Amino acid sequence: MLPLARVLTIGAVLAGALTASAGAQSPAPGEAPDPGIADGSAQRALDAARARWTAAHVSSYRVRVAHGCFCPPQYTRPRTITVRGGVPRRPPAHLKDVATVPRMFRRIQGSIDDGVAGLAVTYGARGVPRSITIDVSRRIIDEEAYYTIDRFVRLT
Repeated sequence: MLPLARVLTIGAVLAGALTASAGAQSPAPGEAPDPGIADGSAQRALDAARARWTAAHVSSYRVRVAHGCFCPPQYTRPRTITVRGGVPRRPPAHLKDVATVPRMFRRIQGSIDDGVAGLAVTYGARGVPRSITIDVSRRIIDEEAYYTIDRFVRLT
């Protein structure tokens, strides 16, 4: 029999793995997509954010990203990622899919394309996502992924 602390650790790692792969999952059959996906407003907001980002001509920047999930603390602690020429410099493995603004856009687009049950995104002036909340299915507990993006600094 495993000690309770070991069971909780294994459970947290498994939950983290599920959350990390949440972008590749679709909602349960028969589950309605987020209303913003259904009415097209999520796609319009993403398209507008992409246009603002493209118009800003930013390729080098530093951004702090926090991943909220039912995961161990090393996954949820905010991390600063430096991007030079559009390439992230040594991002943590669990943040690779959101390590640049275009990757954040792809994560959001994938959620729209998959028709997830819940999607909430806020964007800043340059189109940079400021918060991303993805709930693949309302029927599954603890598969939600949350990202908070702050301290965006353009580098020269």
